[in-house]
Amino acid sequence: MDDKHEQLTPETAADIAGADAAAEPPCEPADEVTELRALLMQCRRELDESRDAKLRAQADFDNFRKRMRAERDQEFARGSERVLADLLSLIDDFERALASVNETSTTDTLAAGIELIYRHAMRLLERYQVTPMEVEGKPFDPKYHDAISRMATDTAPEHTIIGQIQRGYLKNGDVFRPAKVVVAVPMESEEE
Repeated sequence: MDDKHEQLTPETAADIAGADAAAEPPCEPADEVTELRALLMQCRRELDESRDAKLRAQADFDNFRKRMRAERDQEFARGSERVLADLLSLIDDFERALASVNETSTTDTLAAGIELIYRHAMRLLERYQVTPMEVEGKPFDPKYHDAISRMATDTAPEHTIIGQIQRGYLKNGDVFRPAKVVVAVPMESEEE
């Protein structure tokens, strides 16, 4: 062997082979390129299908929401019509009562007629699950009551309802209209 040329060690040969391999790009076979193109086309089709499905789902949801809103509005209108029809029967009662009033009518007969109409009205409210609140003597609760006035008294505990200005009503246990009430306060706080 020539002294000018050093003898190659296995490590040096591996380094030279690695450098040659890095310098030259690997050749891709045509089959692999074709396969990747086919995979790319498939992914694009799936993406387009997913976009179409998403757009259809959004349109279906919008249509569903519009349909539900229209049905709710129709149901509300039907409910309002039922209530108004029931109120017409109450108006009929008032018209009959007014027609029966004459010179021979007494206070007792008028009061009896008004009492019948009042009971009819209360039955109509009950039909729609609207019930009057009983508030006198109960503690004031801003959820159920609207304090219109306060009155100094020694006969009722502080913050107790001692009078009712306008009756409150519940619908299915929830406040439909709060009661307007007078609330008790201690005598000395009213003077201040």
